Amino acid sequence: MPSYTSSPPSERPEFVEPGDYQVEIIDAIETVSKGGHDMIELKLKTSAGSYLYDFLVFIPTAFWKIDSFRAATGEDVKPDQDVEISADHVIGRTGTARLTVEEYNGKKRNKVVAWIVGTTKPSNQPAPSKSNEPF
Repeated sequence: MPSYTSSPPSERPEFVEPGDYQVEIIDAIETVSKGGHDMIELKLKTSAGSYLYDFLVFIPTAFWKIDSFRAATGEDVKPDQDVEISADHVIGRTGTARLTVEEYNGKKRNKVVAWIVGTTKPSNQPAPSKSNEPF
């Protein structure tokens, strides 16, 4: 049976201050948007411990965002390629996302405003450790 030593209860942060953060995709689900378009819902964990969601909607006006996500998480994105993405293949990827804070129903939460391509160190976070441990 697992055991641990308890400490005073504390809550994980619900949001982080606006800025660039290293994030990990911890879950992804293929679904359909409210508008009826194919979509992948991403659950992200920031290096600061907060969680948020982002959505890759497969419509021509949002293909730029999908390409930015792919490039920011390590894919070599080339123009005019036919690309298939499955939710299972994005889980575990890491990258840098620019986050903002928005208020919804009286609660503050983060929102991805951009995926940052080619960034090795997020501006609001220390350099990642060289260990194999996630965040």
